Amino acid sequence: MEFEQAVRLAAADAGKGGIGSMREKSLHLVLKYYFAPDRETHEIPVGGYVADARTADGIIEIQTRSLARLKPKLDVFLREEPVTVVYPIAANTVLCRVDENGELLSRRKSPKHETVYSAMDEIYALRAYLHHERFHLRVVSLEMNGYILDGAKKRERRLDREPTALNQILVLDSPADFLALLPDLPEEFSAKQLADAVHVQVETARRYINILNELGCAECCKRENRAKIWRILR
Repeated sequence: MEFEQAVRLAAADAGKGGIGSMREKSLHLVLKYYFAPDRETHEIPVGGYVADARTADGIIEIQTRSLARLKPKLDVFLREEPVTVVYPIAANTVLCRVDENGELLSRRKSPKHETVYSAMDEIYALRAYLHHERFHLRVVSLEMNGYILDGAKKRERRLDREPTALNQILVLDSPADFLALLPDLPEEFSAKQLADAVHVQVETARRYINILNELGCAECCKRENRAKIWRILR
């Protein structure tokens, strides 16, 4: 489906009431329509939980926040059929401050830019599932508007995140997919070298390396000044 069509379907759905509409944030709803256009496939009971969508290709779960929260669902869903987890990242965000009537007060670009590398902090929580043949992961890079209710600083409230454009969908289904994300590095490298190359914190780079290690793609070959030195196994 075209992204613009998913946005239109989500907008038409909002306001109908019930699960999957009024109480559902824009980002989640748009992505659900993008990956599962048929509304009849949405919010399907499976094994005591409710799947975001259940299509001919399996279950689709849209998780816009902590991926770790999916673990109980995954343990059940993966016994039934394939599961595709969709995790969005905001490549760029325009912060829109509004008043209580929804009137726009100001707009400014956020200095924060998310990448697939910064997403490794979340993906790390699901590293044990990356081996599962039925588990599939999609990291979706988007342009977004972020709406904030104006008020005294301590009373500011983030209202919604609205996707405005789709940049890229990264398929992470295999060790080769994770390896393909690696930048040019020395044959032996540290977490700091990786962090500098992809512009993330060292701890985030460590999590990416640990994912590669979990997948059998990287090993620690030595230590230098107590820092682990890694090499890639291809």
